[in-house]
Amino acid sequence: MKIRIDLLLFSCVLAGLAACSNGEVPDSSAEEAVPEVTYVTTESFDEQVLDSDIPVLVDFTAEWCVPCREVDPIIMSLYPEMHGRAKIFKLDIDKDTDVYRNLGISGVPNVLFFNDGVEQDRIGSPQPREIYVQYLEAMIAGRSTFEVSLQFLKEDAFRRNFIVSRSIEELGKTLESYPELMTDPLENGQSPLSMILNGASYLQDQQIEFALNNGATPSTKDLVGLGRCEEFLSALERDPDAVNRPDPDGATPLYLAVSHAERLEGKDCIKTVLDAGGDPSRDNSQDFHLGTSVLFMQNTDLLGEMIDRGLDLEQHNAQGHNMLHTASLYGYRTMLQYLIDRGADVGALTLYGKTSADLVRESIVRLEEFRANGVDDKGMSIEPEVVERLNKDIADNTEILNLLEG
Repeated sequence: MKIRIDLLLFSCVLAGLAACSNGEVPDSSAEEAVPEVTYVTTESFDEQVLDSDIPVLVDFTAEWCVPCREVDPIIMSLYPEMHGRAKIFKLDIDKDTDVYRNLGISGVPNVLFFNDGVEQDRIGSPQPREIYVQYLEAMIAGRSTFEVSLQFLKEDAFRRNFIVSRSIEELGKTLESYPELMTDPLENGQSPLSMILNGASYLQDQQIEFALNNGATPSTKDLVGLGRCEEFLSALERDPDAVNRPDPDGATPLYLAVSHAERLEGKDCIKTVLDAGGDPSRDNSQDFHLGTSVLFMQNTDLLGEMIDRGLDLEQHNAQGHNMLHTASLYGYRTMLQYLIDRGADVGALTLYGKTSADLVRESIVRLEEFRANGVDDKGMSIEPEVVERLNKDIADNTEILNLLEG
């Protein structure tokens, strides 16, 4: 991946960071230039990472990943400082998917730390440079990265990532040093329980239970995500405006009701919130995009009710897509047809200038190239069942394209 770095950072990468700390540009005639951080691949991962005799940091990244652009220059700047004491690598998940999948990584950016062939820790959101440095220094000194993590729990971004990414056992161990882990509000006033409910994780049920068992008190909005609909209505009697009030991160009760409907298995509070005055037209957060959550339910009756109540079909989510773009990308034909019937603009552009048809055409081209190549990224012949799946995906995407262009 090509990364733009300014003259100062480029000089820092080549000549070390000592002079950069006071704003000076290092002398370009430095004795020996340290090579830039390199990419590790599926083929070289065992040798370079697992068999390494010094600690290793691997930054899992992708060209399309916007938050990765915040992490990339930090990782590059670590290379000269750690040269000879720790290895620093990047890995493109689109080119080396096997490692990404085998390690159970759920998104990028994700920075993993290894020592003696064993993963020691991982950080799944952009953090200040000092945190990465301290993790590496701890491994170099033979100390536990977990001990280091306890030092940074007062940092808002770090605690957010820590709470949603750690095992329940580790969270329990953390309470010994930081008993207020699940009760101290985050910097913007958001509670850890609300943050857990706003996210999505395979550990979410356990995280919710852990928070409630360790002092967390649900807000009015949180009651919706917990399926405690009657308690939500009782709370509204004391504070009627809470029915449409977003929490400090931007999620509303209606968003939470929709996003937790599947998890609650029929005990959700969607109808409760709507009947109490939940207004879809007031859900305008890109990060907590109500339209996307409604779309994923694939329920045209619910979608129709939301549209009737003012849901904005053209609002974009954090990926720059409106509902029609998302339905096209996910192949939700029934929802796509319904959106078109309800007046969605098939010519509407994403925030990066593509129509829904453009997105589908690009998907078809990628699938056809993969099928025509006949081999996977390791040079092995594609299995017949994979070819069959590709044929079906191409046919499905072609039908969607015809629907959009028709």
